[in-house]
Amino acid sequence: MSDELKQVAQGFRSRVETFTVYDVNGYRFRTRSYEDSRPTRKTTCSGVRTSGNDNLDYYGIVEEIYELHFEGMKELKPVVFKCHWFDPNEVRRQDDIGQVEIRQDSVYAGEDVYIVAQQATQVYYLPWACQDDKRLKGWFLVHSVSPRGKLPVPTDDDYNFDPTADNGEFYIPEGLNGHLSIDIESLMDMKVDNEVDEDEGEVVQDPEDIIMLEKWRACRELGVEDSTAQARKDFQWSDSDDDDDDDDDDSDDVEPTTIVRGDAF
Repeated sequence: MSDELKQVAQGFRSRVETFTVYDVNGYRFRTRSYEDSRPTRKTTCSGVRTSGNDNLDYYGIVEEIYELHFEGMKELKPVVFKCHWFDPNEVRRQDDIGQVEIRQDSVYAGEDVYIVAQQATQVYYLPWACQDDKRLKGWFLVHSVSPRGKLPVPTDDDYNFDPTADNGEFYIPEGLNGHLSIDIESLMDMKVDNEVDEDEGEVVQDPEDIIMLEKWRACRELGVEDSTAQARKDFQWSDSDDDDDDDDDDSDDVEPTTIVRGDAF
């Protein structure tokens, strides 16, 4: 008998650590109580699947997550999931299209409700939209989740197939007769305003302001290298310039112009 088996046979501590979230096998599992406490969540991670020794697949919901501590020479801390299992005999399969359905109102009659975390794969369940159909009412579709960073390994069958052959590999659901029109404006209560506000600028009429703006525009056209020096040289406003402007009547002939906010001068 191995030392690890002897250590496990002695039992684990009476106190165990519990988790509400646990990452394993490339999945993130959450307990049912954790998800129920967050009604606005956008994802669900409590669905679980495992294979039994009887060649049946068991589907359920993670109820609790425990970490056990076994005393001994080696540190043994296995993590186990306590799950609510659905009845494995209440399962409908269509292997030709890979469809699996379960009933969440069914309950597994056995007492073995624990699995080691490494035995778990993640799934989620979606009800049929048409619950008025007696054939679909109460049944949930099972969707498998791909592990993070672990894409399925392709096989030869993924490349060698004939799309025109009717071998059941391709499934297209039947569509509805007629057509559907959606009035987006009435649904969203939105108004489309295509009018352009023409009052987006200010009319500059002061001759001195117009001259200053034109000089700044010319300064920007000089380039990056000498714009600063040229600006200081050509656009130096002094008292002597103001005196000369008083005697100069040419500025009165400057036409008003419109400067739009945000214009690059």
